[in-house]
Amino acid sequence: MFLVSFIFGNAQILSETFQGTTFPPTGWTTGTNVASRPWGFTTTIFNASGQLTFNITGGKSAGIGWIAQAQDAHLTSPSFSLVGTTNPVLKFNAKIGYEYMVDPNPNGDLKVEVSTDGGTTWNQVWVEEDYGFFIDYETLAITVSLTPYAGQANVKFRFHYVANDADSLSIDDVQVLSSATLSTQETSAKAKDITDIYPNPTRGEINIKTDKKIKSATVIDASGKSVFNNTSERLDISSLPKGNYLLKVDFSDGTSKTEKVIKQ
Repeated sequence: MFLVSFIFGNAQILSETFQGTTFPPTGWTTGTNVASRPWGFTTTIFNASGQLTFNITGGKSAGIGWIAQAQDAHLTSPSFSLVGTTNPVLKFNAKIGYEYMVDPNPNGDLKVEVSTDGGTTWNQVWVEEDYGFFIDYETLAITVSLTPYAGQANVKFRFHYVANDADSLSIDDVQVLSSATLSTQETSAKAKDITDIYPNPTRGEINIKTDKKIKSATVIDASGKSVFNNTSERLDISSLPKGNYLLKVDFSDGTSKTEKVIKQ
C-alpha cells in the first residue's frame, strides 16, 4: 500500500493490491459480526472450499465468503487527503455473483461508503446494482467518483458487505486517483448515444440501429457462454430460453457496446 502526499496530474493517492503477507494490509482495518466469515486473502478464506476462481490478479485478492445468516462486515482503508483535487476517483476490480446479489435473489450488497470524520459517519457512494447487468464472477472494472469529497483532508472509504445467504465476492487493484479517467463501463455507455437495441424485452427479434458498421453481434448467457453470433443488424433469439442475456456488438472501428437483453 502506498500513500502519496502530493497531487500532480492524475497522481495516485492510494494503491493496494493485497499481495502482502498479512491481512488486513498496513493501515487498513476490518470488522465482522460473523467470526467465521471475515474479510481476508482469497487464498486463505476460499482455499478449503475450492473457490480460488475469486482471485483477480497477482495470485490473491481480498474477499469474503457467504453464509446462511445475517452478515455485516467491512474492510476499511487508511485515511488520505484529497486537498488540491477537483475530480478524484476510486477505482477497483471486483468479482461478484449477480444471481444472489442482484437478481433474481438480491440477498446482499457490496457497498462503498466514505467518511470524512474518522469513521464516525459514513455515506454510501456506490453499490453493486449501480454497475448494471453483469455475468456471475466476471472481473468488473469499477470507477467511483469522489468529487463530493475533493478538498477534504481526512478521507477514508470502506467496502461494506451486508448480506444474508447471499454470495462470496472479492476485490483487488484498489486505487484512489486525483483526477478521473473513463472506465470501460463508462466508455461503453457513451455508445448509447449512437446505437439503439430494440425491442427490449423481446420475444425473439432484436434490431440494432446504428450508424456504424457491425463487425459482430454476440449474445452471451448468464454463465458467460456465447449462445448466438452473427454480423447482421437483425438477430432472432426466439430459440433461446427465457431469461437475461448480454448482447455485445463489436464495430469495425474498434469500439463496442454491451447491453442487457431480456428474452420473454
